Amino acid sequence: MPIRLLKLISLICAFAVTLTACGGGDSDNVDTAANTQPTEVATAADASLDDILATASSLIANATSVHFTLKVEGDSFIDEGQLIRLLNASGVLVRPDRVSTDFQVEVVGAGNISIKLITIGDQYWTTDIVTGRWTEAPEEFTYSPAKLFDTQQGIGPIMGKLADITLVGEEELGGRDTWKVTGTASEKDVSELTSDAMVGTSFPVTFWIDRDSGELLQIVLAEPTDNGKDNPATWTMRLTDYNDDDVTIDAPI
Repeated sequence: MPIRLLKLISLICAFAVTLTACGGGDSDNVDTAANTQPTEVATAADASLDDILATASSLIANATSVHFTLKVEGDSFIDEGQLIRLLNASGVLVRPDRVSTDFQVEVVGAGNISIKLITIGDQYWTTDIVTGRWTEAPEEFTYSPAKLFDTQQGIGPIMGKLADITLVGEEELGGRDTWKVTGTASEKDVSELTSDAMVGTSFPVTFWIDRDSGELLQIVLAEPTDNGKDNPATWTMRLTDYNDDDVTIDAPI
């Protein structure tokens, strides 16, 4: 289980980092090279979808760290036997290759369980479900979290396949004025991003970008309601505290 869970959480983080890496539909792809500097934040008078995405993408690409929380509504099982249901997660990503995550799952017959994960470069640690003690993750796991910030060869291009990208308008989120953008993702793309925890053929995606700072603040990914599941899942991720210089991630053992 640690291998699949570690990959899942890493991909969740990657989804957040790469969602605005590329445009979709009729919009031109946004350049998110690592040395790209933030563009001027779009204003109400001159905002365009390309400007908004370019600003958000640049800020993500240049962020030294990003905090995140994830809330899952509905059923997202992370094992083939559908015995482990993802509930929520929180953590921080630190450039270039450090991730610390706390998350909760519901295990059939055992109730809710909390698990911690830390990755540094090619080293991986997770807490034992029974004892809570830190242990090295299995050597067979080879997924590198460096992909989270890799804007040249990471999974960012997957997000360029989002269809029907639309600037819906302005909306308040947590007391902040944001641009609301929607689109749809394919089954193949979402499968890669969620490690097969969500199923369907076309997934609605919504994200909110701060009008003043240009930062990506929230992402909502929903399973289609006609996918045959009794309780389709919706994932809501919030991003906060960009460039937190006080955060450090060290090896737990």
